[in-house]
Amino acid sequence: MNDIFAFRKQLVENYKKFSTSFASPRSNDIAKAVRAAYDDGKFWPDPLIQINPNYRKGGNIADLAAAGVVESETAQIFQVGKQDDPPHPTPITLYRHQMEALNMVAGQKSYVVTTGTGSGKSLTFFIPIVNRIIQEKKTDHSKRIRAVIVYPMNALANSQFEEIGKFLDGSSLVTVKRYTGQESSSERTAIKADPPDILLTNYVMLDLILTRYHEDHEVVEAAQNLEFLVLDELHTYRGRQGADVAMLVRRIRAQLNAKNLLCIGTSATMASVGSTEDRQQAVANVAAKIFDAAIPAQQVILEELEYATAAIPDVQVQAALPSRVQAASSWTTLEAFQNDPLAVWIEHNLGIARNDADGKLERAKPLTLREASEKLAAAASCSCEEADTALRGFLTGLYTKSDWPGGRAPFAFKRHEFISGP
Repeated sequence: MNDIFAFRKQLVENYKKFSTSFASPRSNDIAKAVRAAYDDGKFWPDPLIQINPNYRKGGNIADLAAAGVVESETAQIFQVGKQDDPPHPTPITLYRHQMEALNMVAGQKSYVVTTGTGSGKSLTFFIPIVNRIIQEKKTDHSKRIRAVIVYPMNALANSQFEEIGKFLDGSSLVTVKRYTGQESSSERTAIKADPPDILLTNYVMLDLILTRYHEDHEVVEAAQNLEFLVLDELHTYRGRQGADVAMLVRRIRAQLNAKNLLCIGTSATMASVGSTEDRQQAVANVAAKIFDAAIPAQQVILEELEYATAAIPDVQVQAALPSRVQAASSWTTLEAFQNDPLAVWIEHNLGIARNDADGKLERAKPLTLREASEKLAAAASCSCEEADTALRGFLTGLYTKSDWPGGRAPFAFKRHEFISGP
């Protein structure tokens, strides 16, 4: 089914039949109240719609290598595509927040990255760590664990192990292993005999490694003078669990003699209220407690957004909307899309907004389709039904058009659906 709105309607109707099949009240007033609750959508409220914004671009990693910012071997690793398959490997282009992370490690600073889903947070630590390891191994060939990356659950560790494996593609320059409790006895023995440069684990397993000396002392010895500690999904460490992890970090410093430990945290959401500086300070306060390290607000890296559509004045967009909502959404070129008044309005209202405190670009608040239609109707001086039709047509056309440059739409349409149990 190509129409996500029709699919949602069918899904809810089928689920409604399933949910209402569990009970048939004989009392008319009770039956009427139950039917009203289902008909009003109480158990499946209108979904929220949002445009996933574009992140501001930084430098191409090949250009960074040419400028001496990263090693040439690092640029060769972080490419998309294989040598044997067309298109040939293409050096990746970093986002600005990934560039900032590189600069933090170059300056020997701990940091926290808090950016949205799909922003390449894992590369904000993998690229600088791999680059540092490549640099060091040119003069230091010792076999030891230089970085430990901690995930809150094995599913994340497994997926990240696969992702970094795609980049390394069997490279012997940097080795990565997983030690989470899922491994066989032979795999654990191999890690102890030949420790990797980067170890992926979870906080429970890391705690066991430090306490089960009789079983894991080789791992502890291999991780002496640890250089990097990464806590992915930092926002999950709160309350008692947060206290446990904070104590674990302090034990790591002591038991692994990690005097020059760089701490890195990543999170999709940790603070969303106030100015940019307020949010950075709030995140810095939490990170400093967990890592037991000085992390100033300036070392909290936030996402930087940019518009995908053209810079058309609001007055011009407003004037063009009434006729635009009456037309079907179809674009022959990327430029036509970028200059589409409806595309501009949607990005400014469902994708990117300006922070009231400091005027910086940030994610717009998600709206239901009804709320968005009412807002568009007011802006375009049309009925809510016309606005609703225009929005549905635009968003459906956005993801059904298959010949976008680069194979992907200028921005992604997201639906947040909430469905209660029967």
